Amino acid sequence: MEAIMLENLKPERVFYYFEKLTKIPRESGNEKQVSDYLYNLGKSFGYEAFQDEANNVVIRKPAYKGYEDHAPIVLQGHMDMVCEKRDDVVHDFTKDPIELVIDGDLIKANGTTLGADDGIGVAIGLAILEDKNAKHPAVELLITTDEERTMAGARAVKSDFIRGRKLINIDTEDEGILFAGCAGGQGIVGNLKVKYVPNEMKNTFELSLNNLIGGHSGVEIDKDRQNALKLILKALDMVKKVSKIKLVKIEGGTKHNAIARDAKVTFCSNEEDYNIDFSKFKEKYPLEKNMNIEIKKIDNSKNVLCDGCAEKIENTIRDIPHGVYCMIKDKPTIVECSDNFAIVRFDKDMVKFEVSLRSSNMKTFNEYTKKITDVYEKNSIPYSINDFYKPWEYAKKSDLRDLAVKTYKEITNKDMKVTVIHAAVETAIFVDTFSDMEMIAVGPDLKEVHTPNERLSISSTFRTYEFIKKLIEKL
Repeated sequence: MEAIMLENLKPERVFYYFEKLTKIPRESGNEKQVSDYLYNLGKSFGYEAFQDEANNVVIRKPAYKGYEDHAPIVLQGHMDMVCEKRDDVVHDFTKDPIELVIDGDLIKANGTTLGADDGIGVAIGLAILEDKNAKHPAVELLITTDEERTMAGARAVKSDFIRGRKLINIDTEDEGILFAGCAGGQGIVGNLKVKYVPNEMKNTFELSLNNLIGGHSGVEIDKDRQNALKLILKALDMVKKVSKIKLVKIEGGTKHNAIARDAKVTFCSNEEDYNIDFSKFKEKYPLEKNMNIEIKKIDNSKNVLCDGCAEKIENTIRDIPHGVYCMIKDKPTIVECSDNFAIVRFDKDMVKFEVSLRSSNMKTFNEYTKKITDVYEKNSIPYSINDFYKPWEYAKKSDLRDLAVKTYKEITNKDMKVTVIHAAVETAIFVDTFSDMEMIAVGPDLKEVHTPNERLSISSTFRTYEFIKKLIEKL
């Protein structure tokens, strides 16, 4: 019999389905198995269930008796997750279940991301569908794919896939905060073809910098967390003061929406060893208390990058901005525009640079885009702009939003804060597909998403579940 670790937690059925999801591989782009599970689960409930070509799933639950004449509502989340792990952890996200740990009021994973973003939102929706006694209008649970990469699932949702025109997105990280707008975004990707020449130096070394905090590049971009790609160039400058080097490659970052935690430089020199003291360097970044920097000798490389290519790569990493560009003028605590210099990756003779840009204002969006593309052009690097989505703008009037705020106050005796978020939410994609859709985004307390330190609050999940049940009862 399968062990259920979360069986004593409440709400029981929410955590039952969440644990089920942690046992199914669901990294972005690898969602077919979890999509089939969700589709078949909907059918097992006795409801209509549909699966589209993008593996999105919608499950339709009929209205409770007496609610038949109420307009249908949509609960929405995404089935995929960001897969990150600590360097010392052995875990295959294509087949291994997430190893869960309960720590007081928190659920976390053992050295990997937890996947509560957005497994817990999906689990809340499933528990509501399963509850035959829950009072509400007809409910459609829309579960999308590939939210964490390109939002391809949300982009693929056709206008006739769902019927409701009031949508509750369950994919935020702060209980008691209702998001009623979000930034737009796009990727700016450079691809440089490089040339190699024979290595004439005696030895090859690997400079590694790892164990930074990282985090969600929308939510944590203003938290002074360092980018490993930026820091490793500064560490490399210290190496250059000791000896002449030839560059082989620089790589770092794993996800477009995660601040780079780790980076590596492979270089050649005539030194036999390095004994550089990086302690003062690390002291400059007190928030990054777990930062690790080391140099080790590896098998000698046959080739090194030509000097011109190495210069272009270093200049690009150094000059592409990273972080906050500006804050919203009348809301100075909210980021308006930022970018995440996310990935540098080598593939034979090609180097890929990936930048993720977000803004809730098209003027600053275009300004910052130009700052990034200017760096590519200065270094003669071809680039493409992709996966654009425009901002989800705050609606002046929203009955759904007003009712949510009132309901939260009634059941918690606390005021719900209404704001906009700098991170991407799939509601931004739905703006074009469903121009008449009224939308809000809520969720339980989550910390350090997109990192191995991701944590979910048990008590907040309970309150969020009760809040959403009461809200749809009132619709």
